[in-house]
Amino acid sequence: MSAPVFSQRIQVTQPDASGIWPILLLCAAYTALIFVGAAWLIDPDATGWYIALGMVAMIGLFAAWLVGLVFVVRAWIWVETHWLRLAKSRPKLFNEKTLVDIGEEGFSVQGLGCVEWIDVLSLEGIPDSDNYLIVHTRPFKKLMLTAPVDELVPVFNHYLAQRSNAGAMPKGILQSRAMLFCWRCFLAWVWAGYALAGAAGIAMLLHAPDVGFLKTVVALCVLLPMIAWLVWAIPFSRISTFSHSRVRAFQLDNTQLRSIDGDWQIDLRQARVSHRRAKGLGYEFDFLAIRPKAGKSLDLLLEGGADQEALLDALSERGLLPHENPER
Repeated sequence: MSAPVFSQRIQVTQPDASGIWPILLLCAAYTALIFVGAAWLIDPDATGWYIALGMVAMIGLFAAWLVGLVFVVRAWIWVETHWLRLAKSRPKLFNEKTLVDIGEEGFSVQGLGCVEWIDVLSLEGIPDSDNYLIVHTRPFKKLMLTAPVDELVPVFNHYLAQRSNAGAMPKGILQSRAMLFCWRCFLAWVWAGYALAGAAGIAMLLHAPDVGFLKTVVALCVLLPMIAWLVWAIPFSRISTFSHSRVRAFQLDNTQLRSIDGDWQIDLRQARVSHRRAKGLGYEFDFLAIRPKAGKSLDLLLEGGADQEALLDALSERGLLPHENPER
């Protein structure tokens, strides 16, 4: 069976990643308004059916907040596209209809250049869209391809999986990709969510100790999870929605682990390496924790795939990873 090939003239665009910060600020401001509305809905003097109505209103407000976030993002994108012209002062990004070739040699965009397969970091789909695919690359960052996704993805996956085969590299060398993140920072955000929600609960009980048992339960069961979730959304989004921009390609050469872009290199003989599983309320994932004797620690999120399985096998075979079940 012949290898799949894609060669068509399609629209290729480099999205502007700097636009995410205004969106985040607008979402934060919108969330603050929702909290003001939630505080206004809580009536400490309510009785009877008013308590149930208040609870329903709180649930509706939470649903409106989720839907409203979508409208805030779309509104900002529309304003930036149709009204803001300051973006012209930024470096011009690639945006042309050009020839795209996907084959054995890599992913090539005429007028931009060729990307080797190890430099294709991840693929990101766009919700509710079958004609747009974002390809995260090392040399050109994000590239949005306008073409049927069901034609592009199988070709990309074929060559990415083929490249993951350890036999494709010289003996003793293995190339892989994984998302870099900070496990200790992730845990700090999780505990901060618990702490903030707990502090809000204590403040609520001290501020209105005589509001009644039912009102207190309603407030604690609705507001406190919302507060904790707002804090947890930061670390959770970094390993899910915004994870694609944090994927890095690296190479294991015997006992030397180095990034393809040359940003870091670790001698694993001088480091403690462990395969760990993190599991808690709302999250569960595996990661490779690397703690060198000197220098910065490294955490690689493992999302499955032939290349990451080959990496774990290679570390075990070389005596760099204990043969044990992953533990937190």
